[in-house]
Amino acid sequence: MNVLVEAKVAAAREIIAPGPRAVPPVDVPALAIDDAGRRRLDALCWTFVGVGIALRLARYLLNFPLWGDELMLAQNFLDRGYLELARPLSMQQIAPVPFLWIELTAVKAFGFSEWSLRLWAILCGLASVVLFRDLAARVLGKAPMVLAVGIFAVSYYPIRHAAECKPYASDLAASLMLLVLFVRWCQDPTKRRWLGALAVAGPLAVALSYPTIFVAGGIGLALAWRVWETRDRRAWPAVMLYGALVGGAFLLSIGLAAGAQYAASRDFMVSYWAGGFPPWKPIEFLVWLISKHAGEMMAYPVGDENFGSSLTLLLFVIGAVALMRRRQWSLALVVLAPLALAFVAAAMHRYPYGGARLAQYYAPLACLTAGLGGACLIGSMGHVWARRPAFVSAVAILLVLGGCLLARDMAHPYKRLVDYEHRGFARWLWDPGVTGRAVSLRTDLGLDLYPGTPMENYRCYERIFSPRRAECPLDARLVRCVAYCDEGAQRDEAAFATWMAQMTRSHELTNQDTYRVKLNGPREPLRIGLYQVYEFQPKRLDAGVGATAERQTGDAAQR
Repeated sequence: MNVLVEAKVAAAREIIAPGPRAVPPVDVPALAIDDAGRRRLDALCWTFVGVGIALRLARYLLNFPLWGDELMLAQNFLDRGYLELARPLSMQQIAPVPFLWIELTAVKAFGFSEWSLRLWAILCGLASVVLFRDLAARVLGKAPMVLAVGIFAVSYYPIRHAAECKPYASDLAASLMLLVLFVRWCQDPTKRRWLGALAVAGPLAVALSYPTIFVAGGIGLALAWRVWETRDRRAWPAVMLYGALVGGAFLLSIGLAAGAQYAASRDFMVSYWAGGFPPWKPIEFLVWLISKHAGEMMAYPVGDENFGSSLTLLLFVIGAVALMRRRQWSLALVVLAPLALAFVAAAMHRYPYGGARLAQYYAPLACLTAGLGGACLIGSMGHVWARRPAFVSAVAILLVLGGCLLARDMAHPYKRLVDYEHRGFARWLWDPGVTGRAVSLRTDLGLDLYPGTPMENYRCYERIFSPRRAECPLDARLVRCVAYCDEGAQRDEAAFATWMAQMTRSHELTNQDTYRVKLNGPREPLRIGLYQVYEFQPKRLDAGVGATAERQTGDAAQR
């Protein structure tokens, strides 16, 4: 009896007295089930984890051709070393230096190819699926957890960017790493090691991913709120250390590389990102704000611009309201504060608001909150008999969607058909077993006949399919010299005449072909690339005086 009384007194003191308390998972009481049901939901959740891993691996193994944005970034790894990557990148590209170093290391270790360029992205994508499951299991109850993990596992954009040579998969993984550490501390605030881990991981995440600063800032605000709410004074030094290290790492990244990258491409980027910056006329602003949140920013599992993600936005709002109604203020801050910080950056024209690619840092929070909102919506159904079929239908829809995405990727293993066709042509052109030896005028001979022509497609495909560099085209076999330009580009006639004169001293021009390759996608301005191929055969001269006379005639003609 005394033991029971003492336990009740201790519990009362814990409720009344201030101090660190664990944040319980957010559940939907109407969907509460027994232990057997919870085990089934756990198994279903792990099934979605397997599906998410399989979809990402499948896209990586299908080896999609590099598309425009990837090619523009990848060409920076052709000639630059580690130090050169800290300078402004070509083609108006912006990416964190640690990410660039990881990419260059993969290229040096495994060769320049689609596989090596996307290796870091697929590793981040696979890790993100496991990390998100851990995050959802700690934040949500069983039914919301299954829906959240299901949405994340089959979402198109996280799958796509897990197999692309861009920093978006890093953005997602870096944000997830910080969110998992924050939630682990919320579950057990007495263990200061999670705050210490956040203080270490925060600067690393911000250095690896520029937009993760929004999530890191939201976590900092949530930490401060949580410590103030619980009056845990001993946690303040760790929170302040976290803020100082994250802020310092971000400012250092700007000072060392990001600032120079942005300055070099500012005019282009401000114009390119114009739709991501808020207008300030009231009606236009309201329409812009709603369309951004109902567009690609909430395209999970699928969605599009022009209010194509309205359903996900509705579930997200329901989930955010559920967090606040349950007084989960620290989690609500983590969900909403990054949006406010991103909006401030957009208002300052420093980073666009919305979109899918540039907002991958927010994908975990969007999927987590939408999963909770979906569970709340199902739980609000008045009749018990309607809840189970609705939940099963939602799970089935997600599984079918995952199967449809896989089928689509297998039927169309490319983002744009023009990239698929261009890669096929480049493979044929540079394959010495099919078309004979090919020599690049620009890369092998240093001859740029078309100054100023963008070369990202040409140079990347050349490196992939012609890894052996030619030292000299003048040998006893057929020589095929390749020059590339955009249609309508002006040729340097003097340089061309000089080169042709040198070639025809010992070789005879036997054929000349021009191959037209379409470079633009369906909704882009027309752009045609031209491959100009010149075929030469070594001259066969008669012995004796005839050979000497012919050589003299050729020399006179050159003079």
